[in-house]
Amino acid sequence: MGWLFVCFDLPVEEKEERRLAAKFRKNLLDLGYFMLQNSIYVRSCVTYEKTDKFIKTLNEIAPNTGSINIFYLTDRQWSLSICIEKTDYKNSKYQQKMGENAPKQMTFW
Repeated sequence: MGWLFVCFDLPVEEKEERRLAAKFRKNLLDLGYFMLQNSIYVRSCVTYEKTDKFIKTLNEIAPNTGSINIFYLTDRQWSLSICIEKTDYKNSKYQQKMGENAPKQMTFW
């Protein structure tokens, strides 16, 4: 059991670049990824075969510009992750904008 982290930096200065970046994000969501941060999406992978399949799919849906990095973390490594969230962030306009849609805790199973 492991987790695929897709981290990307896509250009969004031109209208077409924004469209392609939005399409990539939507494709990630459609493939079962969830947004951890603005340009970091994550999904679980039960087997190495599934991991290979998702990596091939990411290569197919990736825009021709920008940078996309994929990391694989084991379940053990993921369980050791730490999230630091300060009070100023919790009260920020960004979090208020998220409202009730803001995840309180990541739950996968």
